[in-house]
Amino acid sequence: MTTIDYPAEARHDGQLHSFTVETLRIPVCRSCGNKVFTEDVDQQINDKLRVHLGLLSPTQIRQGLQGLGMSPSELADRMGTGEATVSDWLNETQIQSRSMDKLLRLFFAFPQVRAALGGEWLGPELGAPNAIGVVG
Repeated sequence: MTTIDYPAEARHDGQLHSFTVETLRIPVCRSCGNKVFTEDVDQQINDKLRVHLGLLSPTQIRQGLQGLGMSPSELADRMGTGEATVSDWLNETQIQSRSMDKLLRLFFAFPQVRAALGGEWLGPELGAPNAIGVVG
């Protein structure tokens, strides 16, 4: 194992992002010097990508759910996404899009958003142009 600063590139939301993973712990072959990309190394890179993009971490999503006393399946239902998607976010196998991250932040921050997405206010007129005074 060695520790290096590793320049990385990753595609997220259709854009290529360049960032540096400081103090990446990575196995390096003593014979040839090749870096060995393990699951742990990939996880370090993904964690840094989340930080670089300013996205909620799986721990923060879990804490938000715990704070609301809500299950991942209830979050999936209210967000209009699959349980497998929320599971992937929590198990660090998928990074949420920026738009979903913004919706998660609004969901955790505002009871009105949770209520609306829970169906209490959600109707066909909510957000429709005529309902909010937008002339089309």
